[in-house]
Amino acid sequence: MKLFIISIYCLFIFFCSESKSSEEQNFVSLNAIEINVERVNDNLFRWIKFHPESEYPCLRLELLTAGSNALIKRKNICAVYDDALKITHDFKKLSFLDIYNLKIDAQTFIFELELSLLSQNVLMMNCSINIGNTDFSPLVCKRSE
Repeated sequence: MKLFIISIYCLFIFFCSESKSSEEQNFVSLNAIEINVERVNDNLFRWIKFHPESEYPCLRLELLTAGSNALIKRKNICAVYDDALKITHDFKKLSFLDIYNLKIDAQTFIFELELSLLSQNVLMMNCSINIGNTDFSPLVCKRSE
C-alpha cells in the first residue's frame, strides 16, 4: 500500500512538472489570425498577424534558421509613421485596423494597411520591409491615393 501511494505521488509530481514546463514555452497566442512561412535566402521568414481588436493588434515578423527553426530576429509592427502628418499611428489607438495583401516579392515583405483614425479619417498605406540574412530593414510606409 505504501509503495502504491509513493507511485501515485511520483506520477502526480511528474505530470505537474511536465505541465509547468509546457506553460513556460512560447506558444502562439490564440489571437493570431493568420500565419505564413516562406523561405527567403537561406532562412525562413514567418509572419504572424494578430486580431486587430485584441490587446495585441500587431504584425510580427520573424527570421528563423532553416532546419532548426531557431529564432534569428523578431520585429513587432504595432505602429506606423505617417510622413504626411509627421506622427506615429499606434495600432491600439485606432478605431479600425486592417492589414491585408501580405506577400513576399524577392527579399521584400509588402503589405497594405487601412487605418481608421479617431477623427474618423480613413488612411490607406502601402508598407514594405526588406528581409536580410540576419535582420530587417526599417519599415517604410507611404500613403496610397
